[in-house]
Amino acid sequence: MLLDWRTLPSLSALRAFDATARSGDFAGAARLLNVTHAAVAQQVRGLEKTLGVNLAVRDGRSVRLTPVGIELARSLAQGFEAISEGIETVRDRESRRGIRVTATPFLVDRIIMPRLSEFWDAHPGAEISIHPTREYVDVAAEGFDLAIRAIPYNADLTWPSLDVEPVAAMRVVGIVAPQLLKEASSNPQSLPWLEHEGMTSKLMMMRDCGLDVERLNFTPIGSPNLLLEAVRQGMGATLFSEQFTRDDLASGRLVEVPLPKKLYARYLAVMPKGPRHRLVSPFVEWVGTLF
Repeated sequence: MLLDWRTLPSLSALRAFDATARSGDFAGAARLLNVTHAAVAQQVRGLEKTLGVNLAVRDGRSVRLTPVGIELARSLAQGFEAISEGIETVRDRESRRGIRVTATPFLVDRIIMPRLSEFWDAHPGAEISIHPTREYVDVAAEGFDLAIRAIPYNADLTWPSLDVEPVAAMRVVGIVAPQLLKEASSNPQSLPWLEHEGMTSKLMMMRDCGLDVERLNFTPIGSPNLLLEAVRQGMGATLFSEQFTRDDLASGRLVEVPLPKKLYARYLAVMPKGPRHRLVSPFVEWVGTLF
């Protein structure tokens, strides 16, 4: 059944009358609503005027409901109690549910999951549902509390429908097998570069560091999950966080590509605007300690 809100009296007037019916006088209703005695009386009289009927009459210091008033009070009591139960159900479910987080598969597998027990130690019983994906998910429409995403350092952060907070900054380097770099005479434009799914941001960073992307030779590998191993096998070069390639670079298994410019990126916490789950802020703060 559709409600025509234009025909309903004001909620303030209905609350004032319901409180009067429950307490038996204007003074008690005023205490329930934390307003003045006069304000309650004015709201009730206004409701009577709107409906064109007498709902309550003074009886000494008390208020006695008319038959019509008793009938309306019964309906309002049922309605307000149903509203109260519905609100409590929502609050209870919200207080017990965990947070839903989306992040890139690399971030989930290499950074978050290996140390997630640390967060649980600090927040016992916290439920966290993590959805790995390379796609930029609409966090509000898909029901996520939080997305952690890596973007070029100079990317525009003006996202009107979202709240965005920095999590960490990182240096991005080109990495390649030593023999490939030697064969390319250390010229990054002459290297084969690995092409994979979901590399829009990476192409932006390649342009930012001075590479002529349109003239590069790309070798497709499909899934970025194979990226590091493909670089180690000498299939091509790629951009990667310096922090997570230090062991390969230190061992000489991989070497750094001499890019025209230094390159940086950052991880961001992306959240729908509005109230946040109580675990969002501590989770974002904890993720920032992983870098």
